This record gives sequence, C-alpha cells and structure tokens, in this order.
Amino acid sequence: MEETRCNLCGADNTDLVYEESDLLMKVPGTFRLVRCRECGLLYLNPRPTYEEMAPYYPEDYMAYTAKRENEHSWSVRLNYTYGYWKRARMLNAVRPSGGRILDVGCATGAVLEAMRNIGPWDVFGVEPSPVASQHARERLGPSVVTGELADAHYPDDFFDMVTIWDVLEHVHDPTSTLSEIRRILKPDGQAVIRVPNGASWDARLFGRHWVGFDAPRHLYIYSPKTLTALAQKAGLQIHRIRSLMLGYAPFALSVQFWLEDRMKDGPSRRALLALNRSLLPRLVTRPFFTALSYLNAPIFAMTAFAGRSELRE
Repeated sequence: MEETRCNLCGADNTDLVYEESDLLMKVPGTFRLVRCRECGLLYLNPRPTYEEMAPYYPEDYMAYTAKRENEHSWSVRLNYTYGYWKRARMLNAVRPSGGRILDVGCATGAVLEAMRNIGPWDVFGVEPSPVASQHARERLGPSVVTGELADAHYPDDFFDMVTIWDVLEHVHDPTSTLSEIRRILKPDGQAVIRVPNGASWDARLFGRHWVGFDAPRHLYIYSPKTLTALAQKAGLQIHRIRSLMLGYAPFALSVQFWLEDRMKDGPSRRALLALNRSLLPRLVTRPFFTALSYLNAPIFAMTAFAGRSELRE
C-alpha cells in the first residue's frame, strides 16, 4: 500500500468519507475513501500500488468476459448488444466522417468492433489485461496493444477520437493519462470520457454500497466539477457533460451489495437477490431510467466530451 496526495491539486488534506471493502470480487482488505478539503476530489488513500493491483482484477472480472454474446440469458445478450450499438451510434454522430479512433482500456474490443461496423473508422485499442487484449486482437487484429496508454507510443496529433470508458477512475495518475490523450489527439479531435458520477443521486442513496465506488479498483471518484478541473489541468477543455444510467445493471449491483451486507443469508435474502437479477425489474424501471437520462439528471455515470485546450501552453 502507498500513501498519495490529491492528483488534482496536490494537497494532502483530507476527510474520511467511507471505510470500504471489495464488494464486487470479494478480495479481502479494507480501504479508505477520502475527500480532498482543498478541491473536493474523492480518492483512495492509502491505496494498492500498481504492482499490487493484479489480485483485484482476476480473469473473471466482468469487464474481461470474453464473449458477452455467449451469455446463457438471451435478455442479457440482447442488452449487451444493444448497449454496444447505442454507444457506437452516439460516437459516430459526434464525428460522422470517421477517422482513427482509440479506445483506452478497450477490454475485449466489443465497442471498437461496433464502431468499425457502424462507420468509416480505423480502430485502435489499448488494454492492460493480457487475457482481455488477446480477445480484442481476435476481434480486431494487431491494432490492439497490451499495456498502458503510454506503452503504445502513438505519434503526436494522431487520432480523430480517443475514448476512455470507465477507465479513468482506475488509473494511478489520471492527470498523466489525460495529458497523454491530449498529446495524441488531433487539434480538432474529440476526447470522450465516461466515469461514475460521485455526485449522483444513486451514490447518495446507496452510500458505501454504491457500485460506482468499487474499491479498490476505483482509485478516484469524480464529480462534474472535479472532472472538468482535472481535464483543464491536462490541457483538455470539456464542452459538454451528459448523464447516463447505463440501464438497470449498475443499480441492481448496488441493491445486491446492500442486501448482501444488511441481510443474513437465508431464504428471504436469496429470493430478493433472485428477483433483483430477473427481467421484471429491468422492464419496470426502464421508463424511469430512460426519463432520467433524457433529463440529464445526475445519475450513475457521466460522459464528458472534450477537445484540446488552446490555453495549455
């Protein structure tokens, strides 16, 4: 474990928010989520070092699942397929002319595959997991690099679009990651950043059981204010932020974590967990979550659209 300062303002002045455990993968350990008193950024301190993170990302970590389309449940397969298509359609609408796109933390490459199918995109990916990146290469070819973003050594001003989905909260130095994105982005390029929104209503509702905290994999938790400030520090200017619920799945995980912590194991808890995973609550809640997304309410995730700042130098 290592002590760290605030990655946004450099201060070492915090308040304890929660004592957390690994609710998702159940790896033992306790972790302190703190809030910087100077700028408001939430982060783990102390935290596992980069070398100590491997046990928290086992091969069955959900983002590394090789073939979501091979899920036994047809409803789950349909949900994943629709989600990838919807994301690709949104990105393609931002830049219909296409070009080179890089997905940082591309996992098994499903989003890039959807981008290649929907528009004139030349796709590239970077993924630190050897297992997930190999699955991505099977889908996309040799344009997927195993490692961190800096390991790929892309040229300056190379990409028309760089996406970083649900990754910036995982990295040890998010300022450096965003600075590297700025370097490889064309002057008129578009960076698209999605992270859990620590200022969302569901974060307040579930508290330390909120799936967006996901200790210790999520080293940083952002709000619109802190994400905007971090991007500016790295030379990126956010010009639009959209809220996204991502459907029922993240809400269901928060409910699961709450039930597992607050109820003793037994028939009642098992019945509620089974109901929580069923199709019924997905159908019942879809209009509610869809309405919140259209209203741009502060819900589970936020997607920021940014370009290179001319004020950096």
